[in-house]
Amino acid sequence: MTGNVWFPVYRKGYAATRKTGIVVEFSLVPLPCICLDFSVKKLLQSIGPSIIVAAVVLGPGSITTSTKVGAAFGYEMIWLMVALLVLLIGVASLAAWLGATLEKPLCRALSDQLGPWAGWVIGIAFFLIVAGFQSSNNMAVVAGIEPLLGEGAQFPNWAIVLSLVAINAIIIAILFTSSDLYKQVERIMKVFVLLMVVAFLVNFFWAKPAIGSALAGLKPDFAPFGDQANLILVMGLIGTTFSVAGAFYQGYLVREKGWGPDEVKSGFRDSIVGMCVLVGVTIVIMMTSAATFHGSIGPNELSDAGKMSAQLKSAFGPLSSYIFCFGFLAGAFSSFLVNAMIGGHVFSDGLNMGSALKGRSTLLATTAALLIGMIVGILALTTDFDRTTTIVIAQASTVIGGPAVVAGLLYLGVRQRLVGERKPPLILLILVAISLLVSLTVAVNTGRGIWAKLMAG
Repeated sequence: MTGNVWFPVYRKGYAATRKTGIVVEFSLVPLPCICLDFSVKKLLQSIGPSIIVAAVVLGPGSITTSTKVGAAFGYEMIWLMVALLVLLIGVASLAAWLGATLEKPLCRALSDQLGPWAGWVIGIAFFLIVAGFQSSNNMAVVAGIEPLLGEGAQFPNWAIVLSLVAINAIIIAILFTSSDLYKQVERIMKVFVLLMVVAFLVNFFWAKPAIGSALAGLKPDFAPFGDQANLILVMGLIGTTFSVAGAFYQGYLVREKGWGPDEVKSGFRDSIVGMCVLVGVTIVIMMTSAATFHGSIGPNELSDAGKMSAQLKSAFGPLSSYIFCFGFLAGAFSSFLVNAMIGGHVFSDGLNMGSALKGRSTLLATTAALLIGMIVGILALTTDFDRTTTIVIAQASTVIGGPAVVAGLLYLGVRQRLVGERKPPLILLILVAISLLVSLTVAVNTGRGIWAKLMAG
């Protein structure tokens, strides 16, 4: 959007032209001219790392959980999403700041300061989390496509195997053949995020949510935390949205983009935009569910894409059902590659095997995560294979990995604040310290759930 843009100014006999992106200029005599120069193209080109993070966090789990929370509580949990947004911006911004200013990647920096064990803990935890939950992304692709085939339609086993093998093969081929993997992933994720935004906004306007009730939902309400069943659902929302692992990975992505100390402000802006997209889409989904399902359909009836799609179809017709599945599939595909890439990249750096995204060890670890997820997903969909073990392993890894990630960031940030030449803003350290408390709370509740599963088994 460039060229000659004519605009009026409140001065008699005065007009002007200027070559910019989008220009708004106005003046009231005798005040001086005020000019706001904003280029959409420039903004889109400047963001990238946090959009990749948003793409992976906005996966099937996040979409499903936010839908269930909207059905259960209506608009009451919007305040929680806003609070999580502030904390996520703090964690992602500090990770971006450290990634741009430190000489070494985050896990390597922690290993140098605390010993090799620090990198090992984070690297192995990341890989186990990713490998354990990657099967959900494989299953989500099938779950997102089946409703599009017709009511009650199901993929035959051979089609499931063929589809998932083909998708994973394509992704692995992209990994090994792309000349600039970061740029390729960034472009793909921008497309998927855009598709999600459009799809869920369409259903959002279709549902016509109550804006007054949504604004009332900005007032904190802790009542749902008092009931155990509600607490599990709310903790699920926090766990799927408050992805400290994704925010931590921001520190690696800014390095891959080539940002250094001079681009620290770009890192802050990028973190804010990406986290706002992540939480904004989640709130849109939650509000759509609140307007459509709250008071009439329980959260247990919205356990997967097929059931959510069917409920939307009965409320608004088949088109809304297809649009939702379209957005759900975009979320599943976006998580597919980046989820595995996060695990492989951090694992490789944590074990001091290399920190380059296109490094051999990173590619091999990413491929391993993809293959594990594919095999478990195929077995779960085509046989009586129970995924409980893999889910428990992934959840157990989050109990250790979540707090370890935030504590590691806080340590590096505080150390730089005390002895480094480039000192991170104090507000970021405060937000990350609060995030550590939230992460510990989620870890404790997840640990209790794991213990209950083990005792029941």
